[in-house]
Amino acid sequence: WYAATRSDRSTRGVRSDIPQAYLKSLNLLLNEQQDKALDVLISALETHEETVEIQLALGNLFRRRGELERATQLHQNLIARSGLEPDQRLLALYELGQDYYKAGLFDRAESLLHEVAEAVEYSESAYRLLLQLYEQEKEWDNAIDSAKRLSMASGEDMNGLLAQYYCELAEERMAAGLYQECAGFINQALKLEKDSTRALMQSGRLRAIKNEHQLAIREWTKIVNLHPEMLTDVIGLVRQSYQSLGRLKEYQKFLERCIELNNDFRLMMTLVDLLVELDQPDEARSRLVSWMRNTRSLTSLTELIESDVSGSDFRSDRSLDFLIDLMSALFGVTRSYECRNCGFRGKSMHWQCPGCKNWNSTGPAKTILR
Repeated sequence: WYAATRSDRSTRGVRSDIPQAYLKSLNLLLNEQQDKALDVLISALETHEETVEIQLALGNLFRRRGELERATQLHQNLIARSGLEPDQRLLALYELGQDYYKAGLFDRAESLLHEVAEAVEYSESAYRLLLQLYEQEKEWDNAIDSAKRLSMASGEDMNGLLAQYYCELAEERMAAGLYQECAGFINQALKLEKDSTRALMQSGRLRAIKNEHQLAIREWTKIVNLHPEMLTDVIGLVRQSYQSLGRLKEYQKFLERCIELNNDFRLMMTLVDLLVELDQPDEARSRLVSWMRNTRSLTSLTELIESDVSGSDFRSDRSLDFLIDLMSALFGVTRSYECRNCGFRGKSMHWQCPGCKNWNSTGPAKTILR
């Protein structure tokens, strides 16, 4: 209110009616009649070109308050005003585009934002909002085009984001059985980000679908060295391919290599289950006890178990069942994922965080084992 009043002093002769509107709206504001105060102020401002910035600020205020209809009407009236400066009109169009986006009128928002994006000074902001719009609508082709244009406007490296968009297209084509197109999109993603976990996982899945299991295993093996924290997400797929090839003993070696890189409880239990399946219960028990003993946080528990069963046959099948049940109860079988940006946690992997909408910021929650 102070800034608006001071602005009025320099143009008192031109806007002689505005001080009265200020006083009236201020009086309403003091009487806690905010809506009426804003209505009085807006009606006084509408006929004065010098108050465009104030009207834009008010429109922004309405949008933040969730009063999208009032914000839209204010911006529409502003755009319809004759004699508006080109930069003021562009700003009003951008604000109206945001109103439409917030209201879910994506077609209208898209049209306005493309018009605004043609101006250099607004292209970056417009393309950022267009990206949000296309992500929400899952229009990945348009999202790719906007990301490329945003990269040109801002100078940012968009390769990681573009790789995710290509992975989204690959996922759609794989679900539709369009495997050739799917392979093309996966290759595009890997060209942009050669170490992309998601693209490597998709590449392996596509190979497995085509019964190219050895090539599928090769793709997933890359994840072993590049992203060992993601191993539990592909270990089931690797098992299926080794089983299709009739080479479960090689799968055992693969698991042992994984455990060396990622001391994850689930990987250990997968190995234990495999050894039992291969009729090696003694080896399974030995591996599990050794793993527990080498995990510092479980050392005391291991010693307690061994001393408690000193008078019984600890090498029986029953003791192995007991150990498996105990470890499952301690750590559970559900894996959790956490966003490094906002801390969002969930039970399934999201390549785009549902909380902050960032891409590729979610990963397995760190284990507390030492």
